[in-house]
Amino acid sequence: MDTLEKDKQAFSWLARAWDDYAGNLPLLLPVLLFQAAIAAGSFFLISRFHSLLPALPYMLFVVTPVATGANLLYIKIARGGGARFTDLFSAFPVYHRAIAVSAVLGLVTMGGAILLIIPGVVLYLAYCFSEYAVVDRRTGIKESFALSAAITEGWKSRLLVPFSLIVLINVFVPDIYLVTGPLKNPSASLDLKPWTIAAAALKTLVFLPWLCLAMARAYNFLLLPPGPEPAAEETPVD
Repeated sequence: MDTLEKDKQAFSWLARAWDDYAGNLPLLLPVLLFQAAIAAGSFFLISRFHSLLPALPYMLFVVTPVATGANLLYIKIARGGGARFTDLFSAFPVYHRAIAVSAVLGLVTMGGAILLIIPGVVLYLAYCFSEYAVVDRRTGIKESFALSAAITEGWKSRLLVPFSLIVLINVFVPDIYLVTGPLKNPSASLDLKPWTIAAAALKTLVFLPWLCLAMARAYNFLLLPPGPEPAAEETPVD
């Protein structure tokens, strides 16, 4: 596939993901609200104990597998059907593998980012679909990373677009939860200004799920083997 065709395909992930989002909104809304409620538990723990330590295991062992399971829901929606609310819990049957894959992916990305930002991004784009493979294909830890590296080869620059949008939205769009102060003694508070609530709602309920669906579209496309080259027409001999 040439460069122009790759660019067109990458654009179609975003365009078709919007159709996926609009067509599955009745399913997505309760899923997104449930995820938001689960994620709010870490804010409560920080607020209650004025420490990140109680929140870290909660985020790793509760929030992370739910977020990983949500990948399967997005994958099924992008495939055209079969998605259910219970897909949110699809990581729990492979709990230890899902936790390990997410933790290793985070550490590898962090290690690359510590060296320089660009290596961290490249490593993440190479292995980002390891969390998809573990719930979709039920692959082992090593196999999940190997599958992701294989299917993203030659496509990292196209995956950079939805990834960058996700990062920019997470960085610049505010949340209603604020955690401030030193790491040893942080304080948590709520920002309930109308602008913040509206921005956080659009971020959580619209833009991030749309981009997650675009990534699921990319995963499904890259997972398929390339079709056979069309046979050349034979020139008739006079």
